[in-house]
Amino acid sequence: MHDSNDSNEYDSRKLYLMEMLTQTLGINTMLYIPHIAVAWGAAGNAISLVLIYISIGIPLLYMENVVGQFTGRDCLEVWYARSCLSHFGYFHICWQALYLIYLHTLNSLLLHYLIISFENPIPYYACGRWSKSNCGILSHNYSVNQECLKIKPPLPYCTKLYETFPEYQYYRFFILGHDKTSYFLAWRVSVASAVLSVFLFLCCIKRRYCLKWLLLFFSLFPVVARVIFMIGSMLQKGLVVKYEEAVDADFTVFSQRFSLSNAISEVLYSLKVGTGLSFGTASRTSFRAPCYSNSVIVVIITAAVIVLGIFSNVMMVCPYAFQYSVTPAVFMGYPLANIFEKMPRLIHMYEFSSLWLVLAYSFIAISSIGLSICILSSFIKLFGKRFLTIAQYSGLFSFVIAFSLYIVTTPLLGTMSRFVLVDIRRATNVLMLFMVMMENFVFVHWYGLGKFSEDIHFMQGVPPKATIKICWLLLAVVLAYVFISQFIELFSERNETLGSTVGFCILVMNIAGALTISTVKLLIGVYKKTFRELLRLDPTWGPKTVILQRSRAMFTAQAMTKEYIYRQYHLQAGILMRQKRSNVRNDKSGWPAVAQA
Repeated sequence: MHDSNDSNEYDSRKLYLMEMLTQTLGINTMLYIPHIAVAWGAAGNAISLVLIYISIGIPLLYMENVVGQFTGRDCLEVWYARSCLSHFGYFHICWQALYLIYLHTLNSLLLHYLIISFENPIPYYACGRWSKSNCGILSHNYSVNQECLKIKPPLPYCTKLYETFPEYQYYRFFILGHDKTSYFLAWRVSVASAVLSVFLFLCCIKRRYCLKWLLLFFSLFPVVARVIFMIGSMLQKGLVVKYEEAVDADFTVFSQRFSLSNAISEVLYSLKVGTGLSFGTASRTSFRAPCYSNSVIVVIITAAVIVLGIFSNVMMVCPYAFQYSVTPAVFMGYPLANIFEKMPRLIHMYEFSSLWLVLAYSFIAISSIGLSICILSSFIKLFGKRFLTIAQYSGLFSFVIAFSLYIVTTPLLGTMSRFVLVDIRRATNVLMLFMVMMENFVFVHWYGLGKFSEDIHFMQGVPPKATIKICWLLLAVVLAYVFISQFIELFSERNETLGSTVGFCILVMNIAGALTISTVKLLIGVYKKTFRELLRLDPTWGPKTVILQRSRAMFTAQAMTKEYIYRQYHLQAGILMRQKRSNVRNDKSGWPAVAQA
Protein backbone atom coordinates (compact mmCIF):
# COMPACT_ATOMS: atom_id res chain seq x y z
CA MET A 1 0.00 0.00 0.00
CA HIS A 2 1.57 3.26 -1.09
CA ASP A 3 1.37 6.66 0.51
CA SER A 4 -1.13 7.96 -2.00
CA ASN A 5 -3.64 5.41 -0.87
CA ASP A 6 -3.37 6.63 2.70
CA SER A 7 -3.68 10.34 2.01
CA ASN A 8 -7.31 10.52 3.10
CA GLU A 9 -7.09 7.79 5.73
CA TYR A 10 -8.14 10.07 8.57
CA ASP A 11 -10.75 12.21 6.85
CA SER A 12 -13.08 10.77 9.47
CA ARG A 13 -12.67 12.65 12.74
CA LYS A 14 -13.96 9.66 14.69
CA LEU A 15 -11.26 7.42 13.25
CA TYR A 16 -8.55 9.90 14.20
CA LEU A 17 -9.88 10.27 17.75
CA MET A 18 -10.11 6.50 18.15
CA GLU A 19 -6.46 6.02 17.17
CA MET A 20 -5.34 8.80 19.51
CA LEU A 21 -7.35 7.26 22.37
CA THR A 22 -5.92 3.82 21.63
CA GLN A 23 -2.46 5.34 22.04
CA THR A 24 -3.25 7.17 25.29
CA LEU A 25 -5.41 4.48 26.94
CA GLY A 26 -2.49 2.09 27.31
CA ILE A 27 -1.13 0.12 30.23
CA ASN A 28 0.07 3.28 31.97
CA THR A 29 -3.40 4.86 31.94
CA MET A 30 -5.26 1.70 32.83
CA LEU A 31 -3.04 0.42 35.63
CA TYR A 32 0.25 2.11 36.55
CA ILE A 33 -0.91 5.68 37.22
CA PRO A 34 -3.99 4.61 39.25
CA HIS A 35 -1.85 2.27 41.34
CA ILE A 36 0.84 4.89 42.00
CA ALA A 37 -1.84 7.45 42.85
CA VAL A 38 -3.38 5.16 45.49
CA ALA A 39 0.04 4.37 46.98
CA TRP A 40 0.94 8.08 47.13
CA GLY A 41 -2.42 9.45 48.28
CA ALA A 42 -5.44 8.95 46.04
CA ALA A 43 -7.43 12.15 46.60
CA GLY A 44 -4.47 14.51 46.30
CA ASN A 45 -3.06 12.70 43.28
CA ALA A 46 -6.42 12.70 41.50
CA ILE A 47 -6.66 16.49 41.84
CA SER A 48 -3.04 17.14 40.89
CA LEU A 49 -3.13 14.80 37.89
CA VAL A 50 -6.23 16.49 36.47
CA LEU A 51 -4.53 19.89 36.82
CA ILE A 52 -1.38 18.58 35.12
CA TYR A 53 -3.38 17.08 32.25
CA ILE A 54 -5.12 20.42 31.66
CA SER A 55 -2.17 22.77 32.13
CA ILE A 56 0.61 20.66 30.57
CA GLY A 57 -0.96 17.74 28.72
CA ILE A 58 -3.29 19.76 26.48
CA PRO A 59 -0.66 22.32 25.31
CA LEU A 60 1.96 19.65 24.55
CA LEU A 61 -0.38 17.28 22.71
CA TYR A 62 -1.82 20.27 20.83
CA MET A 63 1.70 21.36 19.86
CA GLU A 64 2.58 17.94 18.43
CA ASN A 65 -0.73 17.63 16.59
CA VAL A 66 -0.34 21.12 15.10
CA VAL A 67 3.16 20.38 13.78
CA GLY A 68 2.12 17.04 12.29
CA GLN A 69 -1.13 18.33 10.79
CA PHE A 70 0.31 21.60 9.43
CA THR A 71 3.33 20.03 7.73
CA GLY A 72 1.89 16.59 6.91
CA ARG A 73 5.19 15.09 8.10
CA ASP A 74 5.80 12.01 10.25
CA CYS A 75 8.22 11.68 13.16
CA LEU A 76 11.24 11.47 10.85
CA GLU A 77 10.39 14.33 8.50
CA VAL A 78 9.40 16.93 11.10
CA TRP A 79 13.03 17.14 12.25
CA TYR A 80 14.15 18.13 8.75
CA ALA A 81 13.11 21.64 9.79
CA ARG A 82 16.75 22.18 10.79
CA SER A 83 19.50 20.25 9.02
CA CYS A 84 21.57 19.99 12.19
CA LEU A 85 18.67 18.14 13.89
CA SER A 86 17.53 15.94 10.99
CA HIS A 87 18.72 12.78 12.78
CA PHE A 88 16.54 13.30 15.87
CA GLY A 89 13.60 11.43 14.33
CA TYR A 90 15.52 8.16 14.44
CA PHE A 91 15.53 8.34 18.23
CA HIS A 92 11.71 8.32 18.07
CA ILE A 93 12.02 5.07 16.11
CA CYS A 94 14.48 3.71 18.68
CA TRP A 95 12.06 4.48 21.53
CA GLN A 96 9.13 2.90 19.69
CA ALA A 97 11.11 -0.26 18.96
CA LEU A 98 12.23 -0.66 22.58
CA TYR A 99 8.74 0.02 23.85
CA LEU A 100 7.21 -2.46 21.40
CA ILE A 101 9.54 -5.16 22.74
CA TYR A 102 8.55 -4.26 26.30
CA LEU A 103 4.84 -4.30 25.42
CA HIS A 104 5.04 -7.67 23.68
CA THR A 105 6.80 -9.20 26.69
CA LEU A 106 4.23 -7.75 29.06
CA ASN A 107 1.30 -8.71 26.81
CA SER A 108 2.48 -12.32 26.67
CA LEU A 109 2.33 -12.53 30.47
CA LEU A 110 -1.02 -10.71 30.51
CA LEU A 111 -2.48 -13.12 27.96
CA HIS A 112 -1.27 -16.08 30.02
CA TYR A 113 -2.88 -14.68 33.18
CA LEU A 114 -6.08 -13.90 31.30
CA ILE A 115 -6.33 -17.46 29.99
CA ILE A 116 -5.67 -19.17 33.33
CA SER A 117 -8.22 -16.87 35.00
CA PHE A 118 -10.89 -19.03 33.33
CA GLU A 119 -9.60 -22.17 35.08
CA ASN A 120 -11.27 -23.59 38.16
CA PRO A 121 -9.57 -23.49 40.58
CA ILE A 122 -7.37 -20.60 39.53
CA PRO A 123 -3.72 -21.78 39.84
CA TYR A 124 -2.28 -18.83 41.75
CA TYR A 125 -4.99 -18.89 44.43
CA ALA A 126 -3.82 -22.25 45.78
CA CYS A 127 -0.37 -23.56 46.62
CA GLY A 128 1.03 -26.11 44.16
CA ARG A 129 4.17 -28.06 43.37
CA TRP A 130 5.93 -24.79 42.56
CA SER A 131 5.30 -23.26 46.02
CA LYS A 132 7.42 -23.25 49.17
CA SER A 133 6.56 -24.72 52.55
CA ASN A 134 5.39 -21.34 53.89
CA CYS A 135 2.93 -20.77 51.05
CA GLY A 136 -0.37 -19.28 52.23
CA ILE A 137 0.64 -19.39 55.89
CA LEU A 138 -1.38 -16.28 56.64
CA SER A 139 -4.69 -17.98 55.86
CA HIS A 140 -4.19 -21.17 57.93
CA ASN A 141 -1.80 -20.22 60.74
CA TYR A 142 -3.54 -18.36 63.55
CA SER A 143 -0.31 -17.31 65.30
CA VAL A 144 1.09 -15.65 62.18
CA ASN A 145 -2.22 -13.93 61.59
CA GLN A 146 -2.22 -12.51 65.10
CA GLU A 147 1.47 -11.60 65.34
CA CYS A 148 1.82 -10.07 61.88
CA LEU A 149 -1.55 -8.34 61.49
CA LYS A 150 -3.10 -7.78 64.91
CA ILE A 151 -0.05 -6.75 66.96
CA LYS A 152 1.14 -3.17 66.41
CA PRO A 153 3.95 -2.97 65.48
CA PRO A 154 4.28 -6.49 64.00
CA LEU A 155 7.09 -8.81 65.04
CA PRO A 156 10.40 -8.64 63.10
CA TYR A 157 9.89 -11.91 61.23
CA CYS A 158 6.77 -10.44 59.61
CA THR A 159 8.71 -7.98 57.44
CA LYS A 160 8.63 -10.36 54.47
CA LEU A 161 5.16 -11.72 55.00
CA TYR A 162 4.29 -10.92 51.38
CA GLU A 163 6.69 -13.67 50.22
CA THR A 164 4.27 -16.27 51.58
CA PHE A 165 1.40 -15.14 49.34
CA PRO A 166 0.48 -17.79 46.72
CA GLU A 167 0.23 -15.06 44.06
CA TYR A 168 3.82 -14.02 44.82
CA GLN A 169 5.22 -17.54 44.70
CA TYR A 170 3.33 -18.49 41.52
CA TYR A 171 4.68 -15.48 39.65
CA ARG A 172 8.23 -15.57 40.99
CA PHE A 173 8.82 -19.33 40.99
CA PHE A 174 6.45 -20.85 38.41
CA ILE A 175 6.50 -18.06 35.79
CA LEU A 176 9.92 -16.42 36.24
CA GLY A 177 11.74 -19.37 37.83
CA HIS A 178 13.60 -17.43 40.50
CA ASP A 179 14.37 -20.64 42.39
CA LYS A 180 16.02 -22.24 39.34
CA THR A 181 19.80 -22.36 39.06
CA SER A 182 19.77 -22.11 35.25
CA TYR A 183 17.73 -20.19 32.72
CA PHE A 184 14.02 -20.99 32.89
CA LEU A 185 11.14 -20.28 30.50
CA ALA A 186 7.52 -21.24 31.20
CA TRP A 187 6.20 -22.94 28.07
CA ARG A 188 2.69 -21.56 28.61
CA VAL A 189 3.98 -17.99 28.43
CA SER A 190 5.93 -18.85 25.28
CA VAL A 191 2.75 -20.19 23.68
CA ALA A 192 0.92 -17.00 24.68
CA SER A 193 3.68 -14.98 23.00
CA ALA A 194 3.28 -16.99 19.79
CA VAL A 195 -0.51 -16.52 19.82
CA LEU A 196 -0.04 -12.80 20.37
CA SER A 197 2.40 -12.55 17.44
CA VAL A 198 -0.10 -14.24 15.14
CA PHE A 199 -2.84 -11.90 16.33
CA LEU A 200 -0.68 -8.82 15.67
CA PHE A 201 0.05 -10.08 12.16
CA LEU A 202 -3.63 -10.68 11.41
CA CYS A 203 -4.57 -7.21 12.69
CA CYS A 204 -2.06 -5.48 10.41
CA ILE A 205 -2.26 -7.60 7.26
CA LYS A 206 -5.48 -5.88 6.12
CA ARG A 207 -5.21 -2.75 8.19
CA ARG A 208 -7.02 -0.46 5.73
CA TYR A 209 -10.16 -2.56 5.92
CA CYS A 210 -10.21 -3.61 9.58
CA LEU A 211 -8.59 -0.49 11.07
CA LYS A 212 -11.87 1.22 11.85
CA TRP A 213 -13.37 -1.74 13.72
CA LEU A 214 -10.13 -2.55 15.54
CA LEU A 215 -9.74 1.02 16.77
CA LEU A 216 -13.38 1.13 17.82
CA PHE A 217 -12.92 -2.01 19.91
CA PHE A 218 -9.53 -1.11 21.40
CA SER A 219 -10.61 2.42 22.34
CA LEU A 220 -14.14 1.66 23.58
CA PHE A 221 -13.89 -1.69 25.38
CA PRO A 222 -11.26 -0.69 28.01
CA VAL A 223 -13.30 2.37 29.01
CA VAL A 224 -16.58 0.46 29.28
CA ALA A 225 -14.92 -2.42 31.14
CA ARG A 226 -13.25 0.00 33.54
CA VAL A 227 -16.63 1.58 34.35
CA ILE A 228 -18.21 -1.85 34.90
CA PHE A 229 -15.32 -2.91 37.13
CA MET A 230 -15.72 0.26 39.18
CA ILE A 231 -19.44 -0.44 39.63
CA GLY A 232 -18.59 -3.98 40.75
CA SER A 233 -16.05 -2.62 43.25
CA MET A 234 -18.79 -0.47 44.78
CA LEU A 235 -20.74 -3.60 45.70
CA GLN A 236 -17.98 -5.26 47.75
CA LYS A 237 -17.73 -5.52 51.53
CA GLY A 238 -15.55 -3.26 53.65
CA LEU A 239 -16.10 -0.20 51.48
CA VAL A 240 -17.82 1.88 54.16
CA VAL A 241 -15.26 1.02 56.83
CA LYS A 242 -12.02 1.45 54.87
CA TYR A 243 -12.81 3.87 52.02
CA GLU A 244 -11.95 7.13 53.81
CA GLU A 245 -8.62 5.73 54.93
CA ALA A 246 -7.83 4.26 51.51
CA VAL A 247 -8.69 7.46 49.64
CA ASP A 248 -6.41 9.50 51.95
CA ALA A 249 -9.09 12.11 52.60
CA ASP A 250 -6.85 14.12 54.94
CA PHE A 251 -3.96 14.21 52.38
CA THR A 252 -1.51 12.74 54.91
CA VAL A 253 0.07 10.20 52.56
CA PHE A 254 -0.09 12.64 49.65
CA SER A 255 1.87 15.32 51.50
CA GLN A 256 4.60 12.81 52.37
CA ARG A 257 5.05 10.95 49.08
CA PHE A 258 3.91 13.20 46.24
CA SER A 259 6.57 14.07 43.66
CA LEU A 260 5.74 16.74 41.07
CA SER A 261 8.38 15.64 38.57
CA ASN A 262 7.21 12.01 38.74
CA ALA A 263 3.57 13.05 38.29
CA ILE A 264 4.36 15.19 35.23
CA SER A 265 6.53 12.43 33.79
CA GLU A 266 3.75 9.85 34.14
CA VAL A 267 1.20 12.20 32.55
CA LEU A 268 3.42 12.85 29.53
CA TYR A 269 4.16 9.14 29.25
CA SER A 270 0.44 8.29 29.26
CA LEU A 271 -0.22 10.81 26.45
CA LYS A 272 2.76 9.44 24.45
CA VAL A 273 4.09 12.93 23.70
CA GLY A 274 7.74 12.86 22.67
CA THR A 275 7.40 9.37 21.17
CA GLY A 276 6.66 10.45 17.60
CA LEU A 277 3.31 8.63 17.44
CA SER A 278 1.28 11.86 17.50
CA PHE A 279 3.26 13.32 14.59
CA GLY A 280 2.45 10.34 12.38
CA THR A 281 -1.22 10.23 13.34
CA ALA A 282 -1.76 13.98 12.91
CA SER A 283 0.08 14.05 9.57
CA ARG A 284 -2.65 11.88 8.04
CA THR A 285 -5.52 14.19 8.99
CA SER A 286 -7.07 16.80 6.72
CA PHE A 287 -5.47 20.24 6.77
CA ARG A 288 -8.50 22.00 8.29
CA ALA A 289 -9.33 19.36 10.92
CA PRO A 290 -10.17 20.87 14.36
CA CYS A 291 -6.79 20.24 15.95
CA TYR A 292 -7.35 21.99 19.28
CA SER A 293 -10.71 20.40 20.07
CA ASN A 294 -9.35 16.97 19.10
CA SER A 295 -6.46 17.38 21.52
CA VAL A 296 -8.76 18.55 24.31
CA ILE A 297 -11.14 15.62 23.79
CA VAL A 298 -8.31 13.06 23.93
CA VAL A 299 -6.74 14.57 27.06
CA ILE A 300 -10.05 14.97 28.90
CA ILE A 301 -11.12 11.38 28.20
CA THR A 302 -7.71 10.08 29.26
CA ALA A 303 -7.80 12.11 32.48
CA ALA A 304 -11.36 10.95 33.21
CA VAL A 305 -10.38 7.29 32.75
CA ILE A 306 -7.43 7.77 35.11
CA VAL A 307 -9.64 9.37 37.76
CA LEU A 308 -12.05 6.43 37.43
CA GLY A 309 -9.10 4.07 37.76
CA ILE A 310 -7.81 5.81 40.88
CA PHE A 311 -11.09 5.57 42.77
CA SER A 312 -11.69 2.07 41.42
CA ASN A 313 -8.32 0.99 42.85
CA VAL A 314 -9.18 2.69 46.14
CA MET A 315 -12.33 0.58 46.38
CA MET A 316 -10.39 -2.52 45.30
CA VAL A 317 -8.10 -2.22 48.36
CA CYS A 318 -10.97 -1.89 50.84
CA PRO A 319 -12.20 -5.54 50.94
CA TYR A 320 -8.67 -6.83 51.56
CA ALA A 321 -7.95 -4.22 54.25
CA PHE A 322 -11.28 -5.05 55.89
CA GLN A 323 -10.74 -8.81 55.75
CA TYR A 324 -7.26 -8.76 57.32
CA SER A 325 -7.71 -5.62 59.46
CA VAL A 326 -4.72 -3.83 57.94
CA THR A 327 -4.34 -0.28 56.71
CA PRO A 328 -4.45 0.13 52.91
CA ALA A 329 -1.09 1.91 53.01
CA VAL A 330 0.57 -1.20 54.48
CA PHE A 331 -0.54 -3.45 51.63
CA MET A 332 0.20 -0.86 48.93
CA GLY A 333 3.71 -0.61 50.36
CA TYR A 334 4.49 -4.28 49.72
CA PRO A 335 7.12 -4.73 46.95
CA LEU A 336 4.81 -6.77 44.74
CA ALA A 337 4.24 -6.65 40.98
CA ASN A 338 1.12 -4.57 40.37
CA ILE A 339 -0.51 -6.69 37.67
CA PHE A 340 0.51 -10.22 38.58
CA GLU A 341 0.69 -10.15 42.39
CA LYS A 342 -1.17 -7.24 43.96
CA MET A 343 -4.21 -7.12 41.69
CA PRO A 344 -5.14 -10.84 41.84
CA ARG A 345 -4.67 -10.87 45.63
CA LEU A 346 -6.99 -7.88 46.04
CA ILE A 347 -9.64 -9.23 43.67
CA HIS A 348 -9.57 -12.57 45.52
CA MET A 349 -11.53 -10.84 48.30
CA TYR A 350 -14.36 -9.95 45.86
CA GLU A 351 -17.61 -11.83 45.59
CA PHE A 352 -17.60 -13.70 42.24
CA SER A 353 -13.87 -13.01 42.08
CA SER A 354 -13.36 -15.07 38.91
CA LEU A 355 -15.69 -12.79 36.94
CA TRP A 356 -13.99 -9.59 38.08
CA LEU A 357 -10.55 -11.09 37.58
CA VAL A 358 -11.31 -11.94 33.95
CA LEU A 359 -12.77 -8.48 33.38
CA ALA A 360 -9.75 -6.73 34.93
CA TYR A 361 -7.20 -8.69 32.91
CA SER A 362 -9.32 -8.22 29.79
CA PHE A 363 -9.35 -4.43 29.71
CA ILE A 364 -5.69 -4.18 30.77
CA ALA A 365 -4.55 -6.66 28.12
CA ILE A 366 -6.71 -5.17 25.36
CA SER A 367 -5.56 -1.62 26.06
CA SER A 368 -1.93 -2.76 25.97
CA ILE A 369 -2.37 -4.85 22.81
CA GLY A 370 -4.13 -1.92 21.13
CA LEU A 371 -1.09 0.27 21.74
CA SER A 372 1.15 -2.46 20.27
CA ILE A 373 -0.99 -2.52 17.13
CA CYS A 374 -0.75 1.28 16.84
CA ILE A 375 3.06 1.17 17.02
CA LEU A 376 3.28 -1.74 14.58
CA SER A 377 0.92 0.01 12.16
CA SER A 378 2.99 3.18 12.51
CA PHE A 379 6.11 1.25 11.49
CA ILE A 380 4.36 -0.13 8.41
CA LYS A 381 3.22 3.33 7.32
CA LEU A 382 6.59 4.91 8.12
CA PHE A 383 8.69 2.44 6.14
CA GLY A 384 6.07 1.89 3.44
CA LYS A 385 6.18 5.60 2.70
CA ARG A 386 9.92 5.40 1.99
CA PHE A 387 10.27 1.95 0.43
CA LEU A 388 7.93 0.96 -2.37
CA THR A 389 8.63 -2.75 -1.85
CA ILE A 390 7.41 -2.59 1.75
CA ALA A 391 4.35 -0.62 0.62
CA GLN A 392 3.49 -3.31 -1.93
CA TYR A 393 4.11 -6.22 0.45
CA SER A 394 2.92 -4.72 3.72
CA GLY A 395 1.49 -8.08 4.82
CA LEU A 396 4.89 -9.74 4.49
CA PHE A 397 6.51 -6.86 6.36
CA SER A 398 3.93 -7.27 9.15
CA PHE A 399 4.78 -10.96 9.36
CA VAL A 400 8.51 -10.21 9.60
CA ILE A 401 7.98 -7.74 12.46
CA ALA A 402 5.58 -10.06 14.32
CA PHE A 403 7.92 -13.03 13.94
CA SER A 404 10.92 -10.92 14.99
CA LEU A 405 9.03 -9.81 18.09
CA TYR A 406 8.43 -13.42 19.04
CA ILE A 407 12.09 -14.35 18.57
CA VAL A 408 13.48 -11.30 20.37
CA THR A 409 11.10 -11.42 23.34
CA THR A 410 11.27 -15.18 24.00
CA PRO A 411 14.52 -14.92 26.04
CA LEU A 412 12.97 -12.02 27.97
CA LEU A 413 10.05 -14.05 29.31
CA GLY A 414 11.94 -15.97 31.97
CA THR A 415 14.12 -15.61 35.08
CA MET A 416 14.99 -11.96 35.89
CA SER A 417 14.54 -10.58 32.36
CA ARG A 418 11.05 -9.25 33.08
CA PHE A 419 12.32 -6.98 35.86
CA VAL A 420 15.35 -5.92 33.80
CA LEU A 421 12.99 -4.85 31.03
CA VAL A 422 10.89 -2.79 33.46
CA ASP A 423 13.97 -0.87 34.60
CA ILE A 424 15.02 -0.28 31.00
CA ARG A 425 11.54 1.00 30.17
CA ARG A 426 11.73 3.47 33.04
CA ALA A 427 15.05 4.80 31.73
CA THR A 428 13.80 5.13 28.16
CA ASN A 429 10.90 7.25 29.42
CA VAL A 430 13.48 9.90 30.32
CA LEU A 431 14.52 9.78 26.65
CA MET A 432 10.89 10.65 25.85
CA LEU A 433 11.16 13.67 28.18
CA PHE A 434 14.32 14.78 26.38
CA MET A 435 12.60 14.51 22.99
CA VAL A 436 9.50 16.48 24.01
CA MET A 437 11.74 19.13 25.58
CA MET A 438 13.58 19.45 22.25
CA GLU A 439 10.26 19.60 20.37
CA ASN A 440 9.10 22.52 22.48
CA PHE A 441 12.41 24.32 21.95
CA VAL A 442 12.70 23.69 18.19
CA PHE A 443 9.09 24.06 17.01
CA VAL A 444 7.98 26.87 19.34
CA HIS A 445 10.88 28.88 20.74
CA TRP A 446 13.47 28.57 17.96
CA TYR A 447 10.86 28.69 15.21
CA GLY A 448 9.24 31.71 16.85
CA LEU A 449 6.03 31.80 18.85
CA GLY A 450 4.57 34.54 16.64
CA LYS A 451 5.22 32.62 13.43
CA PHE A 452 3.97 29.39 15.00
CA SER A 453 0.75 31.19 16.00
CA GLU A 454 0.35 32.49 12.43
CA ASP A 455 0.65 28.93 11.11
CA ILE A 456 -2.13 27.83 13.44
CA HIS A 457 -4.24 30.87 12.49
CA PHE A 458 -3.82 30.01 8.81
CA MET A 459 -4.59 26.32 9.32
CA GLN A 460 -7.49 26.60 11.78
CA GLY A 461 -8.93 30.00 10.89
CA VAL A 462 -8.49 31.29 14.46
CA PRO A 463 -5.27 32.08 16.34
CA PRO A 464 -4.30 30.08 19.44
CA LYS A 465 -5.53 31.46 22.74
CA ALA A 466 -3.24 33.56 24.89
CA THR A 467 -3.31 30.94 27.66
CA ILE A 468 -1.99 28.28 25.29
CA LYS A 469 0.84 30.54 24.14
CA ILE A 470 1.78 31.33 27.73
CA CYS A 471 1.81 27.60 28.52
CA TRP A 472 4.11 26.91 25.55
CA LEU A 473 6.54 29.54 26.82
CA LEU A 474 6.52 28.30 30.42
CA LEU A 475 6.80 24.65 29.40
CA ALA A 476 10.43 25.18 28.43
CA VAL A 477 11.26 25.67 32.12
CA VAL A 478 8.88 22.95 33.35
CA LEU A 479 10.17 20.30 30.93
CA ALA A 480 13.79 21.13 31.72
CA TYR A 481 13.03 20.77 35.45
CA VAL A 482 11.28 17.41 35.00
CA PHE A 483 14.00 16.04 32.72
CA ILE A 484 16.84 17.07 35.04
CA SER A 485 15.00 15.71 38.11
CA GLN A 486 14.31 12.34 36.49
CA PHE A 487 17.84 12.10 35.12
CA ILE A 488 19.37 12.79 38.55
CA GLU A 489 17.08 10.19 40.13
CA LEU A 490 18.11 7.56 37.58
CA PHE A 491 21.76 8.49 38.03
CA SER A 492 21.52 7.93 41.78
CA GLU A 493 19.90 4.49 41.23
CA ARG A 494 22.04 3.38 38.28
CA ASN A 495 23.91 0.64 40.21
CA GLU A 496 21.00 -0.84 42.19
CA THR A 497 20.03 -3.52 39.66
CA LEU A 498 21.24 -4.86 36.33
CA GLY A 499 18.20 -3.34 34.62
CA SER A 500 18.83 0.12 36.05
CA THR A 501 22.46 -0.03 34.90
CA VAL A 502 21.57 -1.12 31.36
CA GLY A 503 18.70 1.37 31.16
CA PHE A 504 20.86 4.28 32.28
CA CYS A 505 23.54 3.34 29.74
CA ILE A 506 20.93 3.22 26.95
CA LEU A 507 19.62 6.63 28.01
CA VAL A 508 23.08 8.23 28.08
CA MET A 509 24.03 6.67 24.74
CA ASN A 510 20.90 8.02 23.04
CA ILE A 511 21.11 11.55 24.44
CA ALA A 512 24.88 11.78 23.98
CA GLY A 513 24.57 10.34 20.48
CA ALA A 514 21.92 12.87 19.45
CA LEU A 515 23.92 15.84 20.76
CA THR A 516 27.23 14.52 19.42
CA ILE A 517 25.90 14.06 15.89
CA SER A 518 24.52 17.62 15.92
CA THR A 519 27.87 18.94 17.15
CA VAL A 520 29.78 17.04 14.46
CA LYS A 521 27.44 18.39 11.78
CA LEU A 522 27.99 21.95 12.98
CA LEU A 523 31.78 21.49 13.09
CA ILE A 524 31.75 20.14 9.55
CA GLY A 525 29.55 23.09 8.60
CA VAL A 526 32.12 25.50 10.03
CA TYR A 527 34.85 23.80 7.99
CA LYS A 528 32.77 23.81 4.78
CA LYS A 529 31.33 27.28 5.48
CA THR A 530 27.76 25.92 5.60
CA PHE A 531 27.23 26.63 9.29
CA ARG A 532 24.30 29.00 8.73
CA GLU A 533 22.60 26.62 6.31
CA LEU A 534 22.63 23.93 8.98
CA LEU A 535 20.90 26.24 11.46
CA ARG A 536 18.53 27.87 8.96
CA LEU A 537 14.91 26.77 8.71
CA ASP A 538 14.21 24.41 5.82
CA PRO A 539 12.64 26.49 3.00
CA THR A 540 10.18 23.67 2.24
CA TRP A 541 8.90 23.65 5.84
CA GLY A 542 5.13 24.01 5.93
CA PRO A 543 2.17 22.62 3.99
CA LYS A 544 3.00 20.05 1.34
CA THR A 545 0.76 21.26 -1.51
CA VAL A 546 1.85 24.21 -3.65
CA ILE A 547 -1.50 25.98 -3.27
CA LEU A 548 -1.32 25.88 0.53
CA GLN A 549 2.30 27.02 0.46
CA ARG A 550 1.40 30.07 -1.64
CA SER A 551 -1.62 30.79 0.52
CA ARG A 552 0.53 30.62 3.66
CA ALA A 553 3.06 33.04 2.14
CA MET A 554 0.28 35.57 1.47
CA PHE A 555 -1.55 34.94 4.73
CA THR A 556 0.28 37.47 6.92
CA ALA A 557 -0.61 40.45 4.72
CA GLN A 558 -4.14 39.16 4.19
CA ALA A 559 -4.66 38.63 7.90
CA MET A 560 -3.47 42.13 8.71
CA THR A 561 -5.76 43.61 6.03
CA LYS A 562 -8.75 41.58 7.21
CA GLU A 563 -8.13 42.52 10.83
CA TYR A 564 -7.88 46.22 9.88
CA ILE A 565 -11.17 46.03 7.95
CA TYR A 566 -12.76 44.09 10.82
CA ARG A 567 -11.75 46.71 13.37
CA GLN A 568 -12.87 49.58 11.14
CA TYR A 569 -16.24 47.91 10.68
CA HIS A 570 -16.74 47.50 14.43
CA LEU A 571 -15.60 51.09 15.02
CA GLN A 572 -18.13 52.47 12.52
CA ALA A 573 -20.85 50.18 13.89
CA GLY A 574 -20.18 51.48 17.39
CA ILE A 575 -20.36 55.10 16.24
CA LEU A 576 -23.67 54.50 14.45
CA MET A 577 -25.10 52.71 17.50
CA ARG A 578 -24.17 55.59 19.80
CA GLN A 579 -25.72 58.10 17.39
CA LYS A 580 -28.90 56.06 17.22
CA ARG A 581 -29.17 55.89 21.01
CA SER A 582 -28.56 59.63 21.23
CA ASN A 583 -31.37 60.32 18.74
CA VAL A 584 -33.77 58.09 20.67
CA ARG A 585 -33.05 59.95 23.93
CA ASN A 586 -33.58 63.30 22.21
CA ASP A 587 -36.96 62.17 20.85
CA LYS A 588 -38.16 61.04 24.29
CA SER A 589 -37.10 64.29 26.01
CA GLY A 590 -39.09 66.45 23.59
CA TRP A 591 -36.16 68.00 21.78
CA PRO A 592 -36.45 68.29 18.02
CA ALA A 593 -34.72 65.56 16.08
CA VAL A 594 -31.85 67.36 14.42
CA ALA A 595 -31.11 64.42 12.22
CA GLN A 596 -34.54 64.72 10.57
CA ALA A 597 -34.25 68.47 9.85
